Amino acid sequence: MQVLLADHAGFCFGVQRALDLVEDEVKQKQCVATYGPLIHNPQVVERLARQGVKVYDDLQDRTPARLVIRSHGVGPEVYQEAKERDFPVIDATCPFVKKVQTLAQRFTQKGYQVVIAGDRNHPEVQGILAWSDGKAFVVANGEEAATLKLQGKVALIAQTTLKEATLREIEQALRAQPVELELRNTICAATGNRQKAARQLVNEVDVMVVIGGRNSSNTVKLAQICRDTGVPTYHIEEAAELEPEWFTGKQKAGVTAGASTPRWIIEEVIQRMTELNQEKETEFQAQTQESAAEFEDMGESFAESLRIFEEGAPKEGGLVTGTVVKVRQDEVLVDVGGKSEGVIPLRELATRTPDSAEGIVKVGDEVKVVIVKAESEDGNMILSRRRAIEREKIVHIQEAKEKDEIVTGEVIAVVKGGLRVDVGVTGFVPASQVDRGYVENLNKYIGQTLRMKVMEIDTRRNNCVLSAKAVLEEEYKQARGKTWEELSEGQTRRGTVRRLSDFGAFVDLGGVDGLLHISEMSWGRIKHPNEIVKEGDVINVFVLKVDREKEKVSLGLKQVLPNPWDKITEKYPIDSIITVTIVRLTPFGAFAELEPGVDGLIHISQLADRRINKPDEVVSVGDQVKVKVLDIKEAERRISLSMRAVKDDEANAEVQEYLANQDNQ
Repeated sequence: MQVLLADHAGFCFGVQRALDLVEDEVKQKQCVATYGPLIHNPQVVERLARQGVKVYDDLQDRTPARLVIRSHGVGPEVYQEAKERDFPVIDATCPFVKKVQTLAQRFTQKGYQVVIAGDRNHPEVQGILAWSDGKAFVVANGEEAATLKLQGKVALIAQTTLKEATLREIEQALRAQPVELELRNTICAATGNRQKAARQLVNEVDVMVVIGGRNSSNTVKLAQICRDTGVPTYHIEEAAELEPEWFTGKQKAGVTAGASTPRWIIEEVIQRMTELNQEKETEFQAQTQESAAEFEDMGESFAESLRIFEEGAPKEGGLVTGTVVKVRQDEVLVDVGGKSEGVIPLRELATRTPDSAEGIVKVGDEVKVVIVKAESEDGNMILSRRRAIEREKIVHIQEAKEKDEIVTGEVIAVVKGGLRVDVGVTGFVPASQVDRGYVENLNKYIGQTLRMKVMEIDTRRNNCVLSAKAVLEEEYKQARGKTWEELSEGQTRRGTVRRLSDFGAFVDLGGVDGLLHISEMSWGRIKHPNEIVKEGDVINVFVLKVDREKEKVSLGLKQVLPNPWDKITEKYPIDSIITVTIVRLTPFGAFAELEPGVDGLIHISQLADRRINKPDEVVSVGDQVKVKVLDIKEAERRISLSMRAVKDDEANAEVQEYLANQDNQ
């Protein structure tokens, strides 16, 4: 499959100028903010954000910063507010947009009825409208223009990214009215050239890829122009969105890009398209010509590439060793012994793109690199340290697969269907292979290091499919076998609470789960196991019973805890008065808790100093009452208590006190 790049694809002069202004401010360590997104490209805006560039939608309660007016421009009120709030302004408005703003202001001041051809919701159009004091009419097509009731002097200006055909349609609708029309075609030459080049290229290819932000007006129009021809057209923002089936059976694929699309994204898309082609070696033939002075040549001609190869230049895809000669924030220069230095872009420096090249390598380091492009438009080789690392790592991954060895890697992202991991190359762990069971929330694995087995390898793309489940299952089986060998009744073992139920808890003893019944959790009464343990707790348990045939294990927890009946007679001597809690009523009395695990019986005859028919005539569950310890049968774990005896003692005490007082008189 042949990949053809359209003339004039990518950054236009105005966008490049805006980006250069911002980056110059960043290099000077200034606090920088843009008024709205600088350009309609989320990847570029995100990259600037990583460099500390803020985006302000308004200036109220904002941190003071050098305010960059975006390439789409703004209305005069923004400049005034910035001045009042002491925001230094760097005006990055595209010169072509600035021209339209000036025309809107001048025509309005001269008494013209101004008509703006464009999208009323686009920031560029909103800014132009503001320069007309809000008096201009905005129309998107000829139908809307035909609804205007105009007469006298009318000025027609256009959004810089408008399609030429749309402007002509609006012009015809206005000329049908009784007006004196002044037409100023303010469509940017770059826009026209880009659209023309796309229209020419799409007729020569089987499929078209249009690169740019989905909120980019000029990119959306480019995609529509291509679709209108009937050729399958795909609008993407970055290389990751490409799908292999788009190019199945296709001989030629075309690529163009909107004005807000940087070169590095275009190169990534072309590289990815090359990698996706499995039928034959991709021939990349850039069809660019020298354009207007504000444009840079985006492609390298096939003839020039052929000449370089014939002269014995390093072959693209080759692995070479070079020496780092300069480290910049966004790139590294490497001497590989050629006629010029090679450049490693930041995204090609490591397996995960760093924020800065500084600290990754240093001057003098020897590095292995893959030659991505023999000679760029700047005359330098484009190199990739990342791909060199991946080539070496994929060999180790292949060896690990052959030897059934474990590899380790950090989880770097949650993607559709699983996890992306860094094992030196990009690895994918399907959701079904993350753990032994179903995992509901994959996000908790981000940043964790997994131990995995290699399932599949794609050496051509330097990626692989991995399984953490395979390692866990293997270790589980080994641990389970060892545990069954060692397990016996009467042992105290350490385990992890895996699951709770109403009747108990399941404890993992090491590949073998045992049931800790609720009745064996505490010497006292509990309503639910969560009163004692929770999932994830590591506890000591007593092995009560082992059934190897049915593979069942019964466990106890209270057996490893202090027995409250130990030294019971010392804690509660006969005839002592204590406070207890009523826990259960029966026809023959009430059971009271002395402490968790120790209950005593207050017989119905001992509940009151009078005859009662039912215990609930005197007490209720939960009541705290004073009782006298009548008897303790330690071996049988029975304690007899009496409320009546306490009252009798109190009555006797009152009598004795009364008699003593009488004697004193």
